[in-house]
Amino acid sequence: MRLYSQMTLAELQEEMERLRVLIEELRERGDSSQLAIHQQKFYMAKSYYIGTSEFRIGGTYRVVDHDQPFTIEYFNGVFAWGCFPGSPESLGFPVGMLDLWV
Repeated sequence: MRLYSQMTLAELQEEMERLRVLIEELRERGDSSQLAIHQQKFYMAKSYYIGTSEFRIGGTYRVVDHDQPFTIEYFNGVFAWGCFPGSPESLGFPVGMLDLWV
């Protein structure tokens, strides 16, 4: 399999759909360890598909499975690095895990 960074947008779409189907099957089987692995692969593929252009430094976003706003400080590849309120620790998430905080 090729690296996500080497795939075309069409190939990334196919990969995300393949992973979506697999994730649903793993959920139905209750295979939580494989589910977590393939969810991360999905978010990475999505990150390469959408890129970082729709995100901005200083912007506040929702991170999947987190209930606090996340503020972006910088990008490294398709990862957004920043912090949650009240936390001095900088964390990185693939941009595919981010949605606008409303």
